[in-house]
Amino acid sequence: MNPEQIRARLKEIAAELEKFQALEDPTEEQVNSIDALNVEFESLNKKLTVAEKAAANLAASQSSTRQSAPAPVNTPTVEVRASRLERNGGFASFGEFAKAVKESAMGKRDPRFNNTMFEKIGEDGGFLVPEEMGEAINKKLQSDESLLARATQFRVNGNSLSLPIDETAPWSGGIQAYWTGEGEAITESKHKFGRANMRLHKLAALVKLTDELVEDTAALESYILSQAPGAIMHKVNEAILTGDGVGKPTGLLNSGFKVQVAKESGQTADTVVARNVIKMWSAMIPQARAGAVWLINPAVEPQLLTMKDDNDNFIYLAPGSQMNQSPYALLLGRPVIPMIGATKALGDEGDITFVNLAYYYTILKAGGMKQSVSTHLYFDKDITAYKFTMRIDGQCPFKAPITTQNGGYTMSGVVTLADRA
Repeated sequence: MNPEQIRARLKEIAAELEKFQALEDPTEEQVNSIDALNVEFESLNKKLTVAEKAAANLAASQSSTRQSAPAPVNTPTVEVRASRLERNGGFASFGEFAKAVKESAMGKRDPRFNNTMFEKIGEDGGFLVPEEMGEAINKKLQSDESLLARATQFRVNGNSLSLPIDETAPWSGGIQAYWTGEGEAITESKHKFGRANMRLHKLAALVKLTDELVEDTAALESYILSQAPGAIMHKVNEAILTGDGVGKPTGLLNSGFKVQVAKESGQTADTVVARNVIKMWSAMIPQARAGAVWLINPAVEPQLLTMKDDNDNFIYLAPGSQMNQSPYALLLGRPVIPMIGATKALGDEGDITFVNLAYYYTILKAGGMKQSVSTHLYFDKDITAYKFTMRIDGQCPFKAPITTQNGGYTMSGVVTLADRA
């Protein structure tokens, strides 16, 4: 298949997957069909990536060769791409755009609003913000500070997503292998999938600015692009960790997949000791440790700085030292991420969590962040309102920890420490 054929087939598969989302109780045959489509989609996507990369390399190679070749006889063509100014509807910055919105409410409609990209306006008489101006927010959400960036993400065009989930182990059900003697019938095994259902929730930030601040476009852009992303990111992080699932995602602390490590006998309140950390490490699924991180309340960190194991070895390495050149501190070799918000208070479950966030699944509305500006909502107070919305849901789809084949040792990809009151 050539790249165009692959793209066409990917669109067909995407259409089939979208139909599957509407099924409330799919049959086993339908589940098997959707699994096959998922496998085909991933395979074709890889082939398309390879094909496009090969085409790009070939084009670059030919371009390099042509530099020393005679000029072609045909008239060269020039590709003209829209400048950032054009992609923003003629506005140089978000601040300049917002000021023009305010002036339009006073009867001074900026001619740049005649651009076709502004033909549709949002509710409350608001102007939709050009997508180019939303990059700062989307980038902030995908930074290292964001737990969303570390989660498994799905983009959806509809309002929900239903995923087949496999919670079996080779020794606890599902597809199994058996030693079989010559000529003997092979023991059958039949796999059964669980379901994880997610439905989008709306997250919104409303920023109000006075006329005075709107007049200063530089200050306005700096204020909006620092405050709005921070507020949205905080709410997303908080939901991923502690969300109760009511009008918001279900957080890791409320997941049935979680393993809670008990405190030590006689352990002092509001402390984290080396044995806590070692037991949390041991409760993490071995295959998940390489991608796991420690999420901590900053109040935990002073105790980690002097933490040693029973052999008097430090198990915490601060960043920037000779033995740790990473930007994060390391606890038993895995990154430590202090969270100013979202984590629980020192001594409460959730003040330190060892987690591989690949086990946390999120769905986001295709198109990402929506933004609009309104001068009418608070017109009588000389205030302009800036609204940012996104639709998201998330959960850890696995309903229970795993248990080792021998010994019944419980492990998970989400490990917490019990309260130490």
